[in-house]
Order: sequence, then structure tokens, then C-alpha cells
Amino acid sequence: MSYYERVSADTYRPTQHVQGAWNDHEQHMSPVAGLITHAIDGHEHNPAVQLSRISFEILGLIPLADTTVTVETIRPGRTIELIEATAIIEDRPRIRARAWRLAISDDVAEVAGVELPAMAAGPDGGEPYDALEEWKGGFLASIETVALPGGRPGRRQVWARTPHPVVAEEQISDTAAAISLVDLANGIATRVRPTEMMFPNVDLTIHLLRQPQPPWVGLDTSVSFGTNGLGLTSTTLSDQAGPFGRAEQALTVRHFPR
Repeated sequence: MSYYERVSADTYRPTQHVQGAWNDHEQHMSPVAGLITHAIDGHEHNPAVQLSRISFEILGLIPLADTTVTVETIRPGRTIELIEATAIIEDRPRIRARAWRLAISDDVAEVAGVELPAMAAGPDGGEPYDALEEWKGGFLASIETVALPGGRPGRRQVWARTPHPVVAEEQISDTAAAISLVDLANGIATRVRPTEMMFPNVDLTIHLLRQPQPPWVGLDTSVSFGTNGLGLTSTTLSDQAGPFGRAEQALTVRHFPR
């Protein structure tokens, strides 16, 4: 089973695998991020450019209902493009995303170098990590996760993969498939249990050095809470070839309503 099924040119129906971790009636941000990336991939396709950065602004709870994704070009160009996508659910914008697509070139390889830290080991070097011990929801039940040794509250390295495509019977780019797992980061190195306090992220910003190579995505994650209710989840993203980017998530840290 997939995460979504297309029901019209720009509208998709979520399956049970999209169910969120905080509420039964919401979508998890991870698969909908993959869906939005898939829609951006199909917009005015230009093989000379590649996704460099995508930033998702989460405007509130994401209902578990039919999702329409609209896409437009904000800044056209032959070597630099800015694309905007909006996910509309129940007649309201729920997520806005902006993506930079930059020109790719083979004639700069001699200056290549990556300073991002690598994962300590591959997926075979860890133990199964059951996210459902802390969380709930259909999305987390749909994925396989492996934690590397040495994890602790606020700091952990986890590999994740899923057998399910983002959209049924559609070709999905490796980038969209990888991005559909990145929002997991805020739930793998929790500083406090999600039954004790709330710490949802209000955004997800991903910078990419290259196209990732799923199925495994490595999340080298640290979680910091300030003294004033603000938090930050920071993640180096890897595949089995090495680091391919970074992700940041701004958190609102607060007690549950009485």
C-alpha cells in the first residue's frame, strides 16, 4: 500500500500509513513533505537543475483528508529557479513550501569536498528501533528504523526506510522518497517523552548537496531546548554513500493544556 492515491490532477487521498504521531486525525509531516516534493518534481521539469533547498512552513494541524497540492514558479531562470507549493486541505492552506532548484555541472568536481559528519555505521551496525514505544500512528508503524549504538535523550543516529511508495502507481524521484522520511528526526532523539510535554515542529527546512540514494536514510540528530519554550532539531542526512544534506526543525516546547 502507498501513502497516497491520486484522485485528480492535483489532489491525493491519504491512506492509513499517513496517520500522524500526535493526533489520530492528522497527517504526519514526513509523507506529506514527500508528496509536496513529488508535485514540485513534476512542475516544469528541467533536467539542468536540481533541488538544493526546500522549506516547509506548517500552518497548523494537517487533517487526515484529501490533499490538493498547487505549484507555481516564483522566480524562473535557466540556472536558478524558485518554486512555491501549497497543500490545501478542507479548503484551507495547511503547508506552504518554497524550493530552490539550482543548475548542476560536471566541471567543478575537482573542488568537491564534504565536511558534514558521516554516520558511525551503516544500517547493519545497529539494532531495531521501535518508534512506537514512544509514539503512535500509522506512519511510524509503516517504517523500519535501526538505531546505532550510543544514543541518548537529545542525541541519536537512526537509519530509516519504508517499503511503501509516496503515491500509488507513480514514479517517485529518489529525492522525494528520501524527503518523505526526514521529518522523523524530531521523534528519534526526544529530550522528554511525548506523553509528558509537547514539542511539535512548525517548519522543516532541508538543504541538499546531491540527490540522495534511498531506500535507507540516515538521521544524525541532536535536539536542543532553550529556557523559553523554543527548540531546535538539527540533523545531518545521509545515505549509504555518505552525507547528502542537512535538516532543521523549529520547535514549540510547551506543557499540554490543562
